[in-house]
Amino acid sequence: MAYLPRYSPHLNPMEGVWRRVKGFLMPRRHYGSVEKLKEAVVQALKALGGVELKILGEGT
Repeated sequence: MAYLPRYSPHLNPMEGVWRRVKGFLMPRRHYGSVEKLKEAVVQALKALGGVELKILGEGT
């Protein structure tokens, strides 16, 4: 078992993606339904483009 710090975004590239999605692409707001939330997540991921998602895929 290896010790990992509690917050280590450099070890988990997904942290950077979610930080961008939550902070910039999906600012805090109330979504009236789960369906609306899902739509917002899909739109945010599309806005990221393929580069970030490709980098994520290569890291796994």
